[in-house]
Amino acid sequence: MNMAVDTLIVNGNQEVEQMKWGIMGLGKIARDFAAQINETRPVYGVASRDPARTAQFAAAFQVEHQYASYQEMAADPHIDCIYIATVNSQHLKDIRLCLEAGKNVLCEKAIWRNYAETKAMYDLARQKHLILAEAMTIYHMPLYRQLRQLIEAGQIGQLKMIQANIGSVMAADPKNRFFDPALGGGAMQDIGTYALSFIRFFSGDTLGQPQYTMKKAPTGVDEMWSIALATDKGVLANANMAFRANLPQRALITGDGGYIEVPNFLRADSATLVGADGTPRVIQVGQTAQAMAYEVADFEQAVQTPATGLAFSQETLDVIKLIDQLMTAAQV
Repeated sequence: MNMAVDTLIVNGNQEVEQMKWGIMGLGKIARDFAAQINETRPVYGVASRDPARTAQFAAAFQVEHQYASYQEMAADPHIDCIYIATVNSQHLKDIRLCLEAGKNVLCEKAIWRNYAETKAMYDLARQKHLILAEAMTIYHMPLYRQLRQLIEAGQIGQLKMIQANIGSVMAADPKNRFFDPALGGGAMQDIGTYALSFIRFFSGDTLGQPQYTMKKAPTGVDEMWSIALATDKGVLANANMAFRANLPQRALITGDGGYIEVPNFLRADSATLVGADGTPRVIQVGQTAQAMAYEVADFEQAVQTPATGLAFSQETLDVIKLIDQLMTAAQV
């Protein structure tokens, strides 16, 4: 694999070659991503279906290369990695395009809702010696790696239960992407994947057969879920997600000797651990504002050294398999 390397940067104790990035799809999340990339190097190129938006985005983030189509971007031999930030319903098509063109792909969550098709894309990436990953900040926050070490060290005793809740009251506009089935809308793909990824990360285990209650929006997309499951090793888990309920973003990891409470768990940099003696201990690691930078650093390290596991391929596939089961059962 030939990479257009500029310089070396340091990611912890690892030296990581700096790569050239393209951004495909230029909505709000892409702007956040570009701002983070620009802290260490310029974004190499951008593309969208709207030439005016592409030009505006390029000007805002000092991007040198603009492409008239996604195909043109994928064909540029100078690009090493493409961040896909198109609507959910386009992800599979865009991932295939980039992989076939020999690009490493970081795709915004949810990467795709169908397990078999997602696995086929991971297989294609492996065959082409490329990295495919979901842009799931849960897997890359320094705090979470520290918390997992504390759990493994027995700081809360034996792990027993994990709970993750996230929700807000969104305007029920049938034309926006959150409620539009044609754009891959629905609570599961937009926010539910965070809760399930949190459970998968901290359980370190295969997610078992779920039980659920789901409510549909008038447009037919999933609006609210309550999910219960057990992992293969017997850890119980519960996830609640909602587009039309003010559900605080909070996660709880419970053992038989204490618990860890994590507010704002999507990109947390602080948590409270309460041990067997009942004394709370605040743990602060990393910075919420640098979530995408951690994600990019891990992705680039995975491209350089695939054996690191920093693409979190199996974790992602496990979560997508569960999402596929749930959405198929609920007929959404």
